[in-house]
Amino acid sequence: MAKSNLNRLEYFVAIAEAGTITAAADRMRVSKAVVSKQLQLLEEELGATLIVRNSRHLNLTEIGQSFYAAAQASVAQAEEAYAMVRRGNAEPSGTLRITAPLDLGADYVAPVVAEFRRMHPAVTIELTLSDVRIDPVEARFDIAYRVGWLSDSANIARKLGEFRQIVVASAEVINELGDPDTPSDLSNFPFIEHRALSTPLRWRFSGQTGETIDVEMKRALSADVTPAIKAMTLDGAGISILPDFYVRKELADKSLIQLLPDWTLPSGGIYAVYPPTQYRSSATQRFSKLFAENMGKELA
Repeated sequence: MAKSNLNRLEYFVAIAEAGTITAAADRMRVSKAVVSKQLQLLEEELGATLIVRNSRHLNLTEIGQSFYAAAQASVAQAEEAYAMVRRGNAEPSGTLRITAPLDLGADYVAPVVAEFRRMHPAVTIELTLSDVRIDPVEARFDIAYRVGWLSDSANIARKLGEFRQIVVASAEVINELGDPDTPSDLSNFPFIEHRALSTPLRWRFSGQTGETIDVEMKRALSADVTPAIKAMTLDGAGISILPDFYVRKELADKSLIQLLPDWTLPSGGIYAVYPPTQYRSSATQRFSKLFAENMGKELA
C-alpha cells in the first residue's frame, strides 16, 4: 500500500470516529481543509461515496461502513508495526530467558551473556544449560540455541554456522592401540557414546574420492552431556566424536589428536531457535546479534 493511501485511510477513520470534519481535524492536528481534501481524494480514488454530509452531521454510507471496518483494521495494523519497531529500537530491559546445550552454553553463550549484561544493565538474563532439547514455547524461552540437526517444528530457526564432527583420542589411547588406518578400524577402539544422539553408535564416514564406510562403534562408556564425553576422552577412557569447535584448544595443545583426518562425518549446524511470534523484544534482538557476531568469529 502506498504511503499516501495509508494516510488517506487514517483521515477517513478519524472522520468516521470523530463524527465531524472539525473534530477529525483537531484529532489529526491539521486544518479542516486538509481533512476535507484527503476525503475527497480517497472517494475519487475509490469511485465511491463513503460519507454523506449535511449541515450538522456526517453519516457513513453502506459501502462506507464496510470500508471503515477494513480501513480501521489496516490503520491499527500499521500503528502496531510502527510501535514494534520503536520498541525494538528502545534500550533493552526486562528478563531475557535463554537455553543452550552444555558444550555451547558454558564456553560460548555464557561469556556473551556476561558481556551483554555489562552493555545493558537493565536486562536480567536467565541462562539454562541442558543437552535435553527444551521446547522454547512450552518452557517460555526467548532464545534456544541448538547444536547439530533440527527436527521439524513451528519454531523459527536461524542458522549461525556449521561445524565438523571429528574423531578424537588422547595420545595415551593411540600409543596403546595404534593409529587407525580406515574407519573400519575404529570398531576395535573403546568408544565413548553420546546418548543424546539418535544413533550414537552408527556412523557413516566419507572418503576423499566419494566412497563411504558405515561403522558400528564398540561402546565402552556413555554420557548424556558433551563436556563429560570430552573429559573422559582427555583422561584416556576411549575415543569419541566431538564438534571441532569444541576441541579446538585441545587439538592445538595436542592433549587430543584427531583420528582419520582424511575422512569426514556429516557436518552439523549451530542454530538460534525462536518461538513462532512476529514480535521479539529489543533484548532478544540485540543479544541474538551479539552472539551471532561472536560465534561467527569462533567458527571462522
